[in-house]
Amino acid sequence: MKFLYPEFLWAFTLLVVPIIIHLFNFKRYKTLYFSSLTFVKHVDQKTKSTQTLKHLLILASRLLAFIFLVLAFAQPYFSSDEKVTSPDNQIIAFYLDNSFSMQARGAEGELLSEARENARSIIKKSPLDTRFFIGTNDFKGSEERLLSRIEAFEKLDAIDYSPITRSIDEVVEWQNDLFMQEELKKSTIQYVLFSDFQRIHPLSVSKEKLKNLALYPVHLRPENENNLFIDSVWFTSPIHKINTNNELNIRVGNNSSTTVENSEVQIQIGEYKKTIFVELPANQKTITSVSFADKTKGIKKGRIHIVDDHVWFDDTHYISYEVKQNTSVFLLNGEDAVDNIETVLGLDDYYIVNTKAITQITKDDFNGKDIVFINGANQLSTGISRYLTDFSETGGSIVLFPGTAPVIGDWNRLLSALQLATISDPISAGTKISKLNFDDPFFKGVFETKPDRLNLPSVSTVYHTAASSTAVPLIELQNGSSMFSYNTVGGNNFVFYGSLDSRFGNFTKDALFSTIILRTSELSQRSSPLSMVIGDESRYPIYAEINDDSPIHIKNESVDFIPPFFQISGTNYLSLSGVATTEALQAENYDLFNGEVIGAISLNYNGKESLLATYDESEITEHFKSRGIENIAYTEIGKSSQLSVVDINKPFSYWKICIIFTLIFVAIEMLLIRFLK
Repeated sequence: MKFLYPEFLWAFTLLVVPIIIHLFNFKRYKTLYFSSLTFVKHVDQKTKSTQTLKHLLILASRLLAFIFLVLAFAQPYFSSDEKVTSPDNQIIAFYLDNSFSMQARGAEGELLSEARENARSIIKKSPLDTRFFIGTNDFKGSEERLLSRIEAFEKLDAIDYSPITRSIDEVVEWQNDLFMQEELKKSTIQYVLFSDFQRIHPLSVSKEKLKNLALYPVHLRPENENNLFIDSVWFTSPIHKINTNNELNIRVGNNSSTTVENSEVQIQIGEYKKTIFVELPANQKTITSVSFADKTKGIKKGRIHIVDDHVWFDDTHYISYEVKQNTSVFLLNGEDAVDNIETVLGLDDYYIVNTKAITQITKDDFNGKDIVFINGANQLSTGISRYLTDFSETGGSIVLFPGTAPVIGDWNRLLSALQLATISDPISAGTKISKLNFDDPFFKGVFETKPDRLNLPSVSTVYHTAASSTAVPLIELQNGSSMFSYNTVGGNNFVFYGSLDSRFGNFTKDALFSTIILRTSELSQRSSPLSMVIGDESRYPIYAEINDDSPIHIKNESVDFIPPFFQISGTNYLSLSGVATTEALQAENYDLFNGEVIGAISLNYNGKESLLATYDESEITEHFKSRGIENIAYTEIGKSSQLSVVDINKPFSYWKICIIFTLIFVAIEMLLIRFLK
């Protein structure tokens, strides 16, 4: 037997008090006078032995009542674990999965609420001086310290949902590192994990072994694993012009085994509002589209929402974009420049063209530009190549038209940096255009129908090209090589593998030339992303001019947050990663404020927790055993079961029994005094 509070055993010394009272009997007697003592002596002789027995029984019951009262305060228990010697080394560590999937409903409400109630019940039943760790997906510094009972209750009440997700291994390793602290090595730690154990994180079997904890995985299962969610949203074309129709694509997911008919999707973008009904096949993602035209220029904010009464964090997707008045074009003329490019762009006031000789440019010339045309250049210095690659990396688009005698080394240095196919000597065989890549989005909307026979122009000479794994051919020649191709590494990078000079053919006189000039310009309007994911290691570009003396704020009616800010190649970026950003921001539309509104940003939560499938008992227990943990007690709070309190392994306490015996012996003492004559 051991005692939780052995200091109370000193109270046994007080047992001498009733013994002394019994031995010395401090009762004062009153003298009575009788004429004859014969009868009194007779009574005394008959009752002397009875009185002695009564006093001994009362003393015994009094001593036993006091003994059990002292034991109740000392709290005796029996335990096979020899390390448990005092309340100072008894620790219960909790992990409460507070990711968004815990919004799913269980038998008694949301899974996170069930986890809180179970943890609260365990704390109530634990000894008063037990200490606690309470961890969540946040991995905050405040979760690395031991808590008292009251502090543990306060921490449980403060836990809320977080967009941060953690794998089982991350969680156990993080808290295991805490348990390895020197002052905790002699402690007996019972570790309780409350989670739905989603399958979105693979279970690793190759990691190093963990400390052999007493581990209690508590699997909280939702009533059903069905979930509807907005997976992604995008425009078919990045072009946003006033009174120009654009197609908005919405991918909706149905994570259930049954088809959902007439699922309601609500769309609101600026003044445009529409509700559509979509049929969602079981366990599939479905794309639906709507077309609309923006009536005014400026910043547009949108909200796409699917009506779903289960998990709600992924039901709404926010977007924002800007309808611009024009696109800024930078035309760099080389030795063999042609006038045709500027002539075509001059037909539409939407394009503002700034022309300059390629030998006279500076880095600042690229600021505020959407697209750069290299027109007939032969030589490309290292500085020019660096300006162009920096421009592409920051989201700008580049269209390359070589001259009649390009310096191969200069051009291949730039092409390699842009991950485009390199060039070599010119060739004249098989140079007739044989194919247009009609399936590529580049040609979407250019032709009303896909033509069966098209009169394509010819070129007399092109440059031989090497293969490229990243470039997409748009115009192909009879010899199998590409004449015009592009990739989207950074911005859009286009290259024409020939010269526009008349000695290389009459391509500039064909309508296809005007088409690719206008189309590359349309697709190259530099704009910020439609939306971003909170907490991702990503950067958000800002192309508007900013005031360097004032920080950039992310603001709406309830939030005013200043994110980390940095600059790359003249382009300003905001960082949306880090714990501070995750805690401060939630999925919503925000203004970007720098003394005045300079743009908008739309933030969404990571949708990987939308799939609610979970691991089963055998997978969970086998995984922990593979990590070196043998003492595992799995508990499941199921789909239809009532809320059950997890009974963790703790020494059996006998203090309640001691209280009962105390009351019994007090009652016996009272009965002896009253009825034993």
